[in-house]
Amino acid sequence: MRRAPIRRAVLLLAMLLLVVAPASQADDPPLPWPLPGSPPLPPDPTVPYLPAVRPICPGGSIACFVQLESILRAKDRTLGCSHDAVFADAYLTITRALIVASATPGYFDRPDRINHEARQYAQEYLDQYQRWHAGDTASVSPAWQVAFQAAQDQSVTALGDIMLQLNAHIRRDNAIRAIEQSEGVLRIQGDMPAASGRPDHERVSDVLQNTLTPMLTRLAKRYDPTIDDGAQLLGMLIDPKGLYLLISTWREEAWRNAEQLRHARAAGGIDGFLYQAKLAEIEASALAGAEVIKAATLTTPAQNARRNAYCAAHVEG
Repeated sequence: MRRAPIRRAVLLLAMLLLVVAPASQADDPPLPWPLPGSPPLPPDPTVPYLPAVRPICPGGSIACFVQLESILRAKDRTLGCSHDAVFADAYLTITRALIVASATPGYFDRPDRINHEARQYAQEYLDQYQRWHAGDTASVSPAWQVAFQAAQDQSVTALGDIMLQLNAHIRRDNAIRAIEQSEGVLRIQGDMPAASGRPDHERVSDVLQNTLTPMLTRLAKRYDPTIDDGAQLLGMLIDPKGLYLLISTWREEAWRNAEQLRHARAAGGIDGFLYQAKLAEIEASALAGAEVIKAATLTTPAQNARRNAYCAAHVEG
């Protein structure tokens, strides 16, 4: 069967997801992402190979991951009970699980590519965080602005903090800085789909799925005992399974967006109209998601006081 062009493929994915999605109540807020339920589409075989832009750790040794683990461990210790700490701690747990997977012979087809991509991907979060806390808020992505402002104001639940930062990091950063810009991730010489890097992308999702229960358990022990209670948000149960369904759907969205970005970069470069227009679309979608998540996870002063007191009693330093 002849594969459809990428725009048609993305539209088809959205239609399939809407068909299988459970009907929402009239009063429910609209979901700003495709709902889970459809298998991922095959990678676009026409995505061109392009070299990375400002690559970090391009050699892809396991030292890329070890360096990232060290950075996140230091950040985790420094943040203490800051509401930014929930995401940083979760990122540390995920990174440690991916280090084990990458070091396991045969788990990834190209562990060097995963090591490089992970380090490059994480840098976008680190840069966004640094700019926000240095007062350079105008240069921070809109979705990250919502997430960092909510953490600073202590206006959402602990689950809200992690969902806001996951939304920004996956739906924005993953397409822009990880998949599209990584060396040879979307297309290298060889047969599809292996030449796209897609099988390893899906193996990362498997690691994430297996990590979410221990991740949420750790967060509940350290920061807020309610974070793993399985809250009902946006018509979904946000337990490890529900959170994984969201994350895997966002990662699929990021992959499709990265394919389109790669085509746009080939057509006119990163400063070209097509690339900039696609960037704007990604930014707008991530911002819409942030606004809905924030509205659904607002906390009360009493809840916030309990969270802070609990964290103070359980987090050292």
